Amino acid sequence: MATARKKKNVFVRYFTPFGLRQVCDLVMLVGFILLIVGLCTVDGVLLAGFICYALGAGMSIVRCALVIFSKTINHRDPAYKSAIINASIMGVLFALAVFGLIWTIVA
Repeated sequence: MATARKKKNVFVRYFTPFGLRQVCDLVMLVGFILLIVGLCTVDGVLLAGFICYALGAGMSIVRCALVIFSKTINHRDPAYKSAIINASIMGVLFALAVFGLIWTIVA
C-alpha cells in the first residue's frame, strides 16, 4: 500500500520555495500597511508606504520580465500568459505608487 502523503499547511506551501515572489509580496504587504497607517498619521509614514509599494511592484515587474524573456518557456504556457498579465497590473500599480510618492513630496 502506498504511504499516505502528509498534507502541508497553506503557509508552508507558500513559503517552501522561498524566493523573489515571497519577498515581493512581503514588501508590498508592508507598504500596504504603511499606507493605511499613513492615512491617519504624519506624511513620513505615507511616504515610506509609497516607497515600499513602488519597490515591491518594481521587483514584481522584474520577476515577470524574467519569466517573459526566458528562453525555456513556451509562449502558449499559462505561466507566460500570467506573467504578461501580472506585469501589466504591476506596471499600473507601480505608476500609481510613483504618482502618490511625487504627490506626497510636493504637497
